Amino acid sequence: MSETNYDISSHKWAETLHEFLELAGKAVRDFNYERALSYLTTMEEVWEQKGLPTYSPELRCDLYNEKGKVLARLGRIPEAIAEYQKLLTFCQEQNLSDRKVEIFLEIGQLLIKTGEMDSALGYIHRALSGYRRLKNPMGLCRSLRNLGVIYFELGEFDDAEAACEEAIEIAQGEGLGLLYADIYNNLGTVKNVRGDWKGALECYIRAQAVYDKEGEIRKSAYALNNIGITLLEQDRSDNAREYFLSALKTAAAVKDESLCLILNINLTDLWTRTGDYAEAEKYNRSALTYLETNNLRNSQLAEARKQAGKIACSRGNYAAALGHFDEALKISRNLGLQYIEAEIMFERGNLYLTTEAHMEALASLESAYRLYNQFKAAGRLKKTEGLIGSVEELYLKVFEAMADKVDRKDPYTKGHSDRVANLSLCLAQNLGLPDPVIKTIVAGALLHDLGKLDIPDEILNKKGRLTKEEFDQVKNHPDYGVRLLAGINLPWEVIPLIRHHHEHYDGTGYPSGLSGELIPTGARVVCVADVFDALTSERPYRDAFSADKAIQVMCEEMAGTFDPAILDNFIALIKSGRVDDIINRHTDRDEMYKIWAQCRVKTEEAVAS
Repeated sequence: MSETNYDISSHKWAETLHEFLELAGKAVRDFNYERALSYLTTMEEVWEQKGLPTYSPELRCDLYNEKGKVLARLGRIPEAIAEYQKLLTFCQEQNLSDRKVEIFLEIGQLLIKTGEMDSALGYIHRALSGYRRLKNPMGLCRSLRNLGVIYFELGEFDDAEAACEEAIEIAQGEGLGLLYADIYNNLGTVKNVRGDWKGALECYIRAQAVYDKEGEIRKSAYALNNIGITLLEQDRSDNAREYFLSALKTAAAVKDESLCLILNINLTDLWTRTGDYAEAEKYNRSALTYLETNNLRNSQLAEARKQAGKIACSRGNYAAALGHFDEALKISRNLGLQYIEAEIMFERGNLYLTTEAHMEALASLESAYRLYNQFKAAGRLKKTEGLIGSVEELYLKVFEAMADKVDRKDPYTKGHSDRVANLSLCLAQNLGLPDPVIKTIVAGALLHDLGKLDIPDEILNKKGRLTKEEFDQVKNHPDYGVRLLAGINLPWEVIPLIRHHHEHYDGTGYPSGLSGELIPTGARVVCVADVFDALTSERPYRDAFSADKAIQVMCEEMAGTFDPAILDNFIALIKSGRVDDIINRHTDRDEMYKIWAQCRVKTEEAVAS
């Protein structure tokens, strides 16, 4: 072939390649990503098979770049990353240093979706550094926006907010309207998770106004989704559903697989909260199918697995539920997603409570409580107090379930631990003890007889007096209770109360023979309530005493047993009639939760002042 013929032929092939690129672009604008991918794949095959020259570095870059974007839109993230890696190699070979900066950003964004936050952070920082060098405001804003997303996923909400605010300032100064709206959308997400719902809605509404003005229906759908999330957090589920379904309709129309995934997860959450588990399962199945098909192990998979666990729990399929929770936990820990980890541990605690695996429930709640308090200490989450309150109430339910298990061993003491807890709570409040001490006393009172689980039933239920050997075994129950809780780090110092609630003020009690002020205050309070309830309850060998008779016995026959000041306060409480509803009956547990919640509110107000 002559040089002239070669040039003519080469020119025609160059035009053909450009045509493929233009056809792919048109298909993208029509949201037909599969067709676009077909054009780009054919373009690459022709280029390679015909042994055509490079023509221009820009054309080859455009091919890889468009192919990466289309694969990302189709949700084929690993393939998209591979395409950008090819582009990065090509740019290095062609010494296109400025073009590499954009590729760093694209790869970083995709790595966020796969949950590889450390790698994503490295690429985003390289992009940020490059755009600062190039003095490119749009690139800077996009890099900062993605930096904020990474910090958000890692639970570093202060850093996420700071990155968004810096990007907003640049975008506003440079007149980058759409990017300005994008970043406000991200900032709204940060405010939402911190419990600033008013601020979040303002951000989303501001972003949506820009999108609607610019005709950006896909981005408007993202804003609708975020508004739905905020409404759901405020328990406005009907309004949230409307926004989610509207956004999902748009996402399906424009074939945005990533947004469809997000909405399927959010609709799963909505239906789970409202108790419609059949609808929840439908959307959750769609989310899991997409994630598993595309081999994505990210925060969305952890969330979808957590929701699958909740759905399985609702149907009594606890083994499957635990499997889902364990898988979600593995993902969240591998990716450092502490906020999701705390949520999963809370749900596991609920599951173990339901299945009466109480020690496992306490271990799960210990992790959730620790993580939420870390968020609180770092000031990273405004709604942490509410979450901590939920964990504390679940602790209380576990304690009550454990106490009920103890009481079931002896039909004559049914409700004993619950009544002792209520009496101790009222007495502790009447003494004016600090709220954290009151919480400890309530928890310790519920668990004070836990060790009786290790005492044979024939001893606990024996009619008539116990032998010395039998009584010696019963006297071991405080230490048995401590042993059962070994290795469990509870939020409250209940161990001293469990061990010493049978100590006497005059030193004649057990197991340690402590006396006076050496006995922990909480144990002295529980001792009074415990003895009073035992006396006013029916026993195998006697009828229940009246309140007056019980007080008489406590004052005349057992005077050395109790702290005199605490006993006097208790007598005044009995005479006031304020605990009549508690005596000798199984009380309403809601009362304890309400008082517990009031303690928490008082503590928060004290800290604030």
